[in-house]
Parts: sequence; structure tokens; C-alpha cells
Amino acid sequence: MVRRCVLFVVVALMLGSGVGFAQSNNCGVVGTWMHSGDTIWLATNTPGTSATAGQMDIEWITLDPTLGVGLPAVRTSNPKGVWEKVNQHEYRITWVAYGLGANGLPVYVMRGIAMAAMTGCDRADLTAVLEVFGPDQDIWRERPLFAVPMSESATRMPLVVVK
Repeated sequence: MVRRCVLFVVVALMLGSGVGFAQSNNCGVVGTWMHSGDTIWLATNTPGTSATAGQMDIEWITLDPTLGVGLPAVRTSNPKGVWEKVNQHEYRITWVAYGLGANGLPVYVMRGIAMAAMTGCDRADLTAVLEVFGPDQDIWRERPLFAVPMSESATRMPLVVVK
């Protein structure tokens, strides 16, 4: 009986203070996002060690591995990255992927640097620069071989309930 009363008080305090609902009202970047266009991709953003940073896992559905400029890649790895909250509506994103040759070795390294502006809970507008480095370059200290500015939007994947 005492345990039930203590549990009831704890739950009541949580619900009364709004703590129990803090995450459900979050319109942040955590979730699965979709983009359709010349390149189709899916991205899953997960929380990290704090509410203001986390990881990103992207899957290319369609991407020209030559990047439209004839690079000798036959496929690309799926990007892995990180995100950081700047303010209530903006997030910084950095990710890395590899272009791989027929022998499976890296031909280039891509680094994406982006800013995501949330235009609603389920839509983000992305402004990015795609940087391409040689496979032996230090992508954190050296200049890219070339860079391409990009802008696109992403939509949060909705949960569909079977009726």
C-alpha cells in the first residue's frame, strides 16, 4: 500500500510539473527524415549524451558515385555524422562518406557541412556544402579538392497507424 502511494505521488509530481511530457512536445531534429529529388536519402538522427547533440546515420537511396564529374567511384558508403542544436529552430550537421572504386578502396572522401532550419515540426530546410577530398587527405586540416553548395528540404517520416 505504501509503495502504491509513493508511486502515485511520484507520477503525479511528474505529470503536474510537465516533466513526463517534455520529450513528446519536442519538435527537434531527432527522428527519421526523408528527401526526394535528384538524390533520394533517408536520415535517422538519434540523441547523444545531451539534448543538444547527437548522431546521424544516412542511407543513400540514389546517388551518382561519380558525383557528376566522372570520379572513378562505383559506389559510396552511407554517411555517418553528428548534429548540434544551435537554437530552437536551427541545427548544425557534419557527416562523412567515402566514394569507393571497383577494388573497394576509397577514391575520395565526402564531408557534408550543413545548417538545418526547422520550418515546422516535420520539415527542415537544409543549406549545405559538400566538400570532396582525396582519399589520403586529412579532411579536418586540409582544403578540399572542390566544394559544391547545396540546398534541399527534408520531411520527417510520419507514424502511420493501421485502422
